Amino acid sequence: MKAKTVIVPSMVGTTAMTIFSYLVAASKDRKFEEPKLLAALVKQILEKEYKGLAKPAGWAMHYTMGCVMALAFQELWKQRKTVPTVKDGLISGAVGGAAGILIWQIVFKICANMPNIPLKRFYGHLFLAHLVFGVTVAITSRKGHSVKPRQSPKIANRRDTSNERLN
Repeated sequence: MKAKTVIVPSMVGTTAMTIFSYLVAASKDRKFEEPKLLAALVKQILEKEYKGLAKPAGWAMHYTMGCVMALAFQELWKQRKTVPTVKDGLISGAVGGAAGILIWQIVFKICANMPNIPLKRFYGHLFLAHLVFGVTVAITSRKGHSVKPRQSPKIANRRDTSNERLN
């Protein structure tokens, strides 16, 4: 798999998810922005002279995780020999959302100073954000996919019949 076929969908998907998170955070007056949360957590463990690296580290971690997750989705779709659909993106996003919730739960448990956010609402938001991510990665991945799209048997049969008539 070419790096471009993973990087572009992961960047687009992570950006869509991040925009969703920032819009929800602004509309609900909640601190649900994943890069900012990651930066706050990283800042706690950095030495004083390196605290300025917390924001870039939070963003880098967020986009790196998006790349890992997009790669996992694409590998699954490749194994199934299918071009991803919106439904595939929703299913993958749901699985990714459940995994993301588990990861954040672990991070918050090991964190010395946990951010003051309503966890149930954050996890609900995180699940929805991963649906946005999954669908966006699926749609963006279609362009670079080497497998032919799935077809219903009726459509495939019509094409075979029409090809026979031409010959």
